[in-house]
Amino acid sequence: MSGRTRRLATATAALAGSFLLAAACAGAGAAGPSEITVLAASSLTEAFTELAAGFESVNPDARVRVSFAGSQILAAQLLEGAPGDVFASADTRQMARAAEAGLVGRPRALASNRLVIITPPSDPGNVGAAVDLARDGVAVVLAGRAVPAGRYARQALAALGLEEGVERRVVSEEDDVKGVVAKVALGEADAGIVYATDVRGVMRDRLRTVRLGADVAVRYQIAATTASQQPEIAAQFVEFALDDGAEILRRAGLEGP
Repeated sequence: MSGRTRRLATATAALAGSFLLAAACAGAGAAGPSEITVLAASSLTEAFTELAAGFESVNPDARVRVSFAGSQILAAQLLEGAPGDVFASADTRQMARAAEAGLVGRPRALASNRLVIITPPSDPGNVGAAVDLARDGVAVVLAGRAVPAGRYARQALAALGLEEGVERRVVSEEDDVKGVVAKVALGEADAGIVYATDVRGVMRDRLRTVRLGADVAVRYQIAATTASQQPEIAAQFVEFALDDGAEILRRAGLEGP
């Protein structure tokens, strides 16, 4: 090989190497932000939608996808191996299911809520107090017994001595609290029992609220999952929810833990 040929081959190899290096750097830069999936109780829809946006605003390299459903459904999904990085439950029972299976780290107290009775604005069932839910002819919708909102509602009714009477008036049991809200707002039931935070924003004009008259401790918990593919970001999201996110939760109507 002549000297000129060798010099040409060397230059070509160097140029090819520079192109490969540039392509590698471009590929690394184009990897995009890291994404985490947050599994959150339906009653946290408004709060966690804003919370995810707030977290992304201070963590531009992260993206948060939030999946909302009844806490019992989310816990079951984790038990069945569904991916997720953070779990926010509307009660301690569903979080305990995940913790006992080793699927989440240490649960942290997130917030609290309270229950209210809702009716359509026209109040077709003439519901002025919890006792009216047991009256003949009143159509009641509740979340299912396995759903935190449904369990809390039945605890409250039992404390008032009304659980058996109201159960006879239940026309539908929903998979999550949003289902109860929708049925009552659409006039498919005379009354339901939901969280106070569900009667906010656009729903404020579509629902009438009545004091339930029984205090039940509605406790939310949050934890990062042990199988998270982005453990650092998941842990940061949990801390954000408990710290900077506390104001967002308060604006959504949630109370301190």
